[in-house]
Amino acid sequence: MHKHIKTIILLILISTPLMVRGQKMINSPYARFGPGIIEQQGILKSRSMGGAGVALRDPVAINYLNPASYSSIDTNSFVFDFGIEYQANLLVDESSSHYSDDVNFHHLAMAIPITKWMGFATGLIPYSNGYYFLRKTVTETDPEYDPIIGEYENTHKGSGSYNNFFAGLGISPFRNLSLGINFTYLFGNIERDNLYLLTDDNNQFNNLSSENIRIYGYNFEYGVQYSINLKNDLFASAGLMYSMKQGYKSEYENIFTRYAPFQRSEYSVDTLSYSYDKDARVELPEKMAMGISFGKKDIFIVSADYTMTKWDMVSFHGYEEYLVNSSAVKLGLEFIPDKNANYNYLNRIEYRLGGYFADSHLMVNGEQLKEFGITFGTGLPMNRSKSRINLHVEYLRRKGSLDNGLHTENCLTIGVSLNLYDYWFMKQKYN
Repeated sequence: MHKHIKTIILLILISTPLMVRGQKMINSPYARFGPGIIEQQGILKSRSMGGAGVALRDPVAINYLNPASYSSIDTNSFVFDFGIEYQANLLVDESSSHYSDDVNFHHLAMAIPITKWMGFATGLIPYSNGYYFLRKTVTETDPEYDPIIGEYENTHKGSGSYNNFFAGLGISPFRNLSLGINFTYLFGNIERDNLYLLTDDNNQFNNLSSENIRIYGYNFEYGVQYSINLKNDLFASAGLMYSMKQGYKSEYENIFTRYAPFQRSEYSVDTLSYSYDKDARVELPEKMAMGISFGKKDIFIVSADYTMTKWDMVSFHGYEEYLVNSSAVKLGLEFIPDKNANYNYLNRIEYRLGGYFADSHLMVNGEQLKEFGITFGTGLPMNRSKSRINLHVEYLRRKGSLDNGLHTENCLTIGVSLNLYDYWFMKQKYN
């Protein structure tokens, strides 16, 4: 571990301001509802395989999608994984388009074996993003113009995010069978502002409505994997993951104000209504996932997952009508031409490909949003080491029909992670 300790400390210091900022500036109007846009889960290896990972076991990677996988971490090893990503999102509707992009922290995780049959992992990952910015201006030439109201500007904006800290154990009590549990702690806040600005008459008051939702609390995720070795270095495995519906503590604040356009007026700010509930509770849904994988050691892996999340049974500060059950099918492939090639580096690279289809957790204007994604990636081995640099490219299409007043989002993600592998408490045989 001593070889990488300086690098690990540096990466933690770099990631700290990104984690403190905790805001991905990717504009999605669909983030206005419930917990916002749910982030794609998994380290970049599984992300590049379409997000499939419930059945994956890798002795040099951290797979938090199923805590049972922690028992596969190499004995006496230490694994550290740090990732960042760049995202660009293009919104398209019947009359306009809007582009936004940002670079942000993606994950920080580490894992160690405790015994030959038990492993431990911990880390910090994003859960959802609540950023959006919408502005509508109505002038005298617009069809919506009303001479009684006059010209006005209506702005909707959201900020903030929710993140998950996890710590878990994976054990293998019997040959081929592994069990695992993750403790997760969700925290963060999302603020939403709606501003109604009357620009035609300085004698009228402008209105501002603000909502702030802070959430914090814990839950548990349970996992199981069963793997078997077949002839000719072939293997197969199956996995299950489950987390129950859980209530979280929440602080909810809602304030409605009006103010005059004159900054020095005694009527600059006037609170029309205010409510604050420090003991409010929200619920996040029950989730189930199952997966299978098949492959040949150091040659290829094919993996498939199915996930279901029961959003229609939760409560979230009046947003329940927008939340519906979500499901996803995820498929992925990894191929290594020749892991032990001495002279051709390209043959030692891990090549990954995948895709997924999903029904989103959001129902807007009577329509459930659909998601489709394709993914690519590589694992670049570092010289004379099991460490690697993972590269990830993903295209996501989140679609709503124009007939229902919705829009389509085209999101491109480019991620990079440093997956460091070192030995844990190895005794030196020679001085």
